[in-house]
Amino acid sequence: MKHLHFTLVSLILVLSGCNSYIQRTIWQSITRIGEPIPPAPRMITTPMLQNVKLAVSWVGHATALIQIYDKIFITDPLFTNTIGMIVKRAVKPGLDPALLTKVDFTLISHMHFDHLSYGSLDMLPKNGTLVFPDGLAEYVPDFGFREVDEMKPWDVIEGDSVRITAVPVQHFNGRYGIDRGWMGERGYTGYVIEYKGIVVFFAGDTGYNLELFKEIGRRFKIDLAIIPIAPSSGSGLGSQVHASPLGALEIFKDVGAHYMMPIHFGTMLFGSTSNPLGPLDQLRAAAADEGISDRIVGLEVGEQRILY
Repeated sequence: MKHLHFTLVSLILVLSGCNSYIQRTIWQSITRIGEPIPPAPRMITTPMLQNVKLAVSWVGHATALIQIYDKIFITDPLFTNTIGMIVKRAVKPGLDPALLTKVDFTLISHMHFDHLSYGSLDMLPKNGTLVFPDGLAEYVPDFGFREVDEMKPWDVIEGDSVRITAVPVQHFNGRYGIDRGWMGERGYTGYVIEYKGIVVFFAGDTGYNLELFKEIGRRFKIDLAIIPIAPSSGSGLGSQVHASPLGALEIFKDVGAHYMMPIHFGTMLFGSTSNPLGPLDQLRAAAADEGISDRIVGLEVGEQRILY
């Protein structure tokens, strides 16, 4: 039966026209479907810390838990074991969402399954604001959040002394493939959070674009930049839609942030098992060459760091 299942999956992948990267990603998840998911190397046990100006935790993938004074922000929450019931986690999340008593702002960068996870949004407390980019309203069910905001690039929302700006990044839209045709350039964004003098930039998922990130750096004095470093790799700056570790380092420098937290690596079975931490190793080596290693906040899944 298992052999028949693999044969059918292989046939579906071939007939679907998926590229080799997507085929490898799905195949790895299918072949490991019965294997347990390893636990996170660490676990966040106290999401809300006392006497903190800025703290950040890595839950895994693009999910960061950010604390600025008394406010809690979470980015692209992903707590499920799979993406779209197909792509499997390589490691469990570093936070049990049941520990969260409040989330002031939940920020969604775009509609792809690994960033807009319905099951994960359902696990969060609803006493805050859900924020997502222009074009996603028709994709997001009513989860019961206190407030919902849909934002275009450079739109600003303000409330309770928090200011959030949607900023342009370079990615692509579409959730089901065919919907890319009518969405234009909508459906993906980054965010800048400002509260009590602390500024955090969340890039979501993005390729490298000199002008976009230089402009963000001109407009904001950023304390922490949370930037994806995979799945692109190699010696260049990455693909059009995914920055490599070297491209991510350029984004960090362009926006002029004091600290960089790398994300979007080592969490999912994304087409390669050679070295899940390879992107972080490459980033650290490049940062060392430039003498800025002390500004890279490279966390393990489930690790929490107080910056101020």
